[in-house]
Amino acid sequence: RLAKLPPAKPSATVWADRSALPVPGLAQRGPAPPAQRHPRSMQLDRMPLGQAVDLFLDEDSQLPAAIAREKNKIVRVIGWVRDAFQNGGRLFYCGAGTSGRLGVLDASECPPTFRVDPEQVQGIIAGGQPALYRSIEGAEDDPDAGAEAVRFRGVGKKDVFIGIAASGRTPFVWGGIWEANRRGAKTALLCFNPKLRIPRDNRPDAVIEPDLGPELLTGSTRLKSGTATKLILNMITTLAMAKSGKVIGNLMIDLDPSNTKLRDRAVRIVRQLTQASADAARRALEQSGWNVKKAAACLAKR
Repeated sequence: RLAKLPPAKPSATVWADRSALPVPGLAQRGPAPPAQRHPRSMQLDRMPLGQAVDLFLDEDSQLPAAIAREKNKIVRVIGWVRDAFQNGGRLFYCGAGTSGRLGVLDASECPPTFRVDPEQVQGIIAGGQPALYRSIEGAEDDPDAGAEAVRFRGVGKKDVFIGIAASGRTPFVWGGIWEANRRGAKTALLCFNPKLRIPRDNRPDAVIEPDLGPELLTGSTRLKSGTATKLILNMITTLAMAKSGKVIGNLMIDLDPSNTKLRDRAVRIVRQLTQASADAARRALEQSGWNVKKAAACLAKR
């Protein structure tokens, strides 16, 4: 959830001298893969449309295998998020540009899908709400703003903080990671730059770094990097919620039926759980305030 932040203030105890900030990119060998030129798309502007579409489809088809190579790290992070949810903790995503927007998107889907408080999963984007629909120049370059966003939200020991940065080098994201780490939260970095060398003293608890190779449009991380980010965030929240009692089988038993489509879905879920008729399921839902769990339990007693 987005909140209006007060002006960022340099921390007196950490990073007061910004020139002294450790920059992980200084330990990087060569450009990050997303910033390299892709040999298969050198003629993208002159390529027949059909061939260009085939190229995009082929590149995107390789993403699951690249993500699968990071499976153990992803499982570890999902376990942290599950434990946080079960113990009153929260999940925070932090990013700039496309990475930040995808974090906000995933967070915004959790209340209607799982009937959780909007505070439980929050997306932090460099530049705040205006950055959701237009570029806020320079916002991603301020680590103090990232740290201030963490302080403003009271991130603590029960929480999990995931920084998202395709290059792995975004200062705003690192400011958030360092501050969250200092406050005792579990921290992770999701990036697509396996060439990054992070100093041990500043390393998050986990670094998920699939190697996706270069983008077809050089440096445009809204492409493969954005798609892979969405795939990974899907797994994190869906599986953490499933392991926290928000799912039975593959059914969303805690969805919030706030519109006609979701009310129809709630009826179907209750019917699938109880074998009740559509009319009986709808009556039970209406009587329970459209709470799927309560409606199903009521019908099961009959």
